Amino acid sequence: MPGVQGDDRMTAEELTANRRAAGLVVRLAIACRITPVAMAAISVGFAVIAAVWLTLGTTRADGVALIAAVAVFVAGHAGRVLAGLALGPSAAGRAAPVVDRGLTACGVLAEVVIYAGIAAAVSLHPALTPRAGPAGDALSSTFMARLGGAGTTGVWRLAIIAVIIAVVLPVVDAGLHAHGDGTRLWSFGVPGDVRLPLACGAVLLAGARAAFGVLLVLGVAALGATIIDGTTARRRRGEVRGYRGDGWLASRIGGFVGGRLPLMPPLFVGLLVTGVLVALGLRNLPGALVLTPVEAMMLAALGSWHPHDGRSDWLVPPLLQVAEYVFLAEAGFAGGVWPPVTFALVAAAGFRHLDVADRARGGPGHYDRGGFGWEGRMIVAGITVAAGIQVVVYPALALYLSWLNARDWATAWSGGAVE
Repeated sequence: MPGVQGDDRMTAEELTANRRAAGLVVRLAIACRITPVAMAAISVGFAVIAAVWLTLGTTRADGVALIAAVAVFVAGHAGRVLAGLALGPSAAGRAAPVVDRGLTACGVLAEVVIYAGIAAAVSLHPALTPRAGPAGDALSSTFMARLGGAGTTGVWRLAIIAVIIAVVLPVVDAGLHAHGDGTRLWSFGVPGDVRLPLACGAVLLAGARAAFGVLLVLGVAALGATIIDGTTARRRRGEVRGYRGDGWLASRIGGFVGGRLPLMPPLFVGLLVTGVLVALGLRNLPGALVLTPVEAMMLAALGSWHPHDGRSDWLVPPLLQVAEYVFLAEAGFAGGVWPPVTFALVAAAGFRHLDVADRARGGPGHYDRGGFGWEGRMIVAGITVAAGIQVVVYPALALYLSWLNARDWATAWSGGAVE
């Protein structure tokens, strides 16, 4: 995953000069021997503090949360600077991917925690839904008051969209730029970066919906800037096929055609059917028809063995993942699942994709055995909604994926290999 910036060919003189030019926080971290990932973990701690204060729903608490969010940004940035400084002559070539993985995971986790805090504040204080902050009255009669839908469910839907953007951005960047080229994400696209204090500032001034509106604009801008940079310049591409996150079933289906079919036509059909049915509302589909989007998306499994070496094939993994996230979210809302649980499941699925993409970075990768793959999670969600047991299965699946992500990250950090 992209996230570490630096040049592993730096000379000792350049390394010393960069350390002198680093900011106060970085110099303090170097003096205290704080590692890049430890600094990123500190940023997650500040994110938890910000989320807790956000849930209080008062102006003073939102101000404290803003200060904590600034600390998240400073600590996360310091971690990335430290990682770049560490890539000097004595750095081990094997250590950089692990550090990179930790920085990205901590950055995305910080975003998830703060987004949950913003949405939880509205759930705990429903009066904040129509208006909040000094600019709340001015926005109460605009589209911003209806952004995402009515009530607290609409705010949680916006939080899920923000999480989707947060987890898709690193995957897009990794597919466009091979590992070693460094991240090309702009400052408002790097996980756990400047978007967080801006979002908390928007909460203070205009409320939760305005904050998620800011996040949506910045996230789309970061995606656009990354895509333009990756498609206009000739660069080495990442291992795109390994970023799909296929499960056992998709791998077997793709094996029947051996990668001989084009990627885009079946994927486009699946996305079209899924998008139309989700727009019409899954709650309006009777019984087994809820599985129709899943069946349509299974057409994309035919390309699981394709080498993904075409000019636009880097689009396939993020499009597959967005389809999965949208289906999981809308199936949860249609089935009456508690919105925070749906949020947790989408976030856990996103972290699973980040983990699979990270392990696929050095080669073609393999299918996602423990996490069921994108198609397996969609099938489980569709069956549970059709059977009316989603209230039980969604929390269980979210907990399982969270445990799996934590186990795999811990195993990778300790130097083991996770299948």
